[in-house]
Amino acid sequence: MKHKFLLAALLLLAVWQLQTAALRDPNNPPTARTGAPGETTCAASGCHSGGAYTGTVTVSGIPDTIVPNQSYTVTLQHASNAARAGFELTCLDSANTKCGALTAGSGTSVGNVAGSGRQYVRQSTPKNLSGGSASWSFNWKAPATASGNKATFYFTSLAANGNGKESGDNVLVGTKIAVFQSNVVATQESAKPAWVKMYPTLVHEALHLDLTDAQTGALQIFDRQGRLVLDTKLSAHNTLKISYLPKGLYLAQITADGRQSTQKLLVE
Repeated sequence: MKHKFLLAALLLLAVWQLQTAALRDPNNPPTARTGAPGETTCAASGCHSGGAYTGTVTVSGIPDTIVPNQSYTVTLQHASNAARAGFELTCLDSANTKCGALTAGSGTSVGNVAGSGRQYVRQSTPKNLSGGSASWSFNWKAPATASGNKATFYFTSLAANGNGKESGDNVLVGTKIAVFQSNVVATQESAKPAWVKMYPTLVHEALHLDLTDAQTGALQIFDRQGRLVLDTKLSAHNTLKISYLPKGLYLAQITADGRQSTQKLLVE
């Protein structure tokens, strides 16, 4: 009799565990669901669908200009009107191959896809939203070099209703692009071309910049640490107030009609 009672208790426990497991959102979801080139998201056919939640998914901790071999603590933030959330992220260079190395933090895990070389970080534990948001933190180490001197982070986050099923959920998608500091610091001043005139090189108040044979262009100014301090569009004739910048040496990158010129600039 005791053996029959024990067997029945074990069966009930097994059934309870199966039922409660079915109510959980999946831990460690499948990789290659970030929306990166060649990838789907969790909204792929036969997966999560039917939801109409609104919100955003963003990452912080990654500056616009990154230092080669530098480690960064990254936080992914989900904000929506959903009940539950998970995420997945990868980082690729301009050749759409793995860029840097991801290391798991609390509540996250790292996975790969055999043959692709890509690396992914995702939730090892989904989270219920508190005050309309949830977040996870993990680490990313920049590589020494990258194709195109650029890193693009592709990430998705599932806005879920928490019913443990694939219905009634939808995906939020985001990207973050960062350039490598070496792209700026190693750049020397190029010869001043005829198509752009920038003056004075010693700036006290305003910088004047003329495009002699183009109507539009772009200007990026970097400090000596490679940090982007100004990013603006250009017209044929421009007067830019940059006296707010700290005194020092800067590099100005001017682009127009597919051409680029890099010139030194001193703010006094």
